[in-house]
Amino acid sequence: MFKKFQTSVGDILDFPPEVVGEGPKITITGRQQVMVENYISVINFSEEEIRIKTAEGDVCFGGKGLVLKVILSTELRIEGELSSVSFGGGETK
Repeated sequence: MFKKFQTSVGDILDFPPEVVGEGPKITITGRQQVMVENYISVINFSEEEIRIKTAEGDVCFGGKGLVLKVILSTELRIEGELSSVSFGGGETK
């Protein structure tokens, strides 16, 4: 019931999906840290690339020395020298 209420309020007030908890929220702090909330899964990871799946498509983080520091069911934190972010596979509205 609460999930239905969230969606209804979000639709009525025209909030973006990340505010009502459906879409991903990506916070980049400098070039050293990335926090991703509301992700689905980690597709691939290495020291040079970390690719995650979200409800709006894949997100790929490139850099050097990338490490998954925190992995929880709804959020993850990446640390290292970030050099690129790319998006793919999502729907356009």
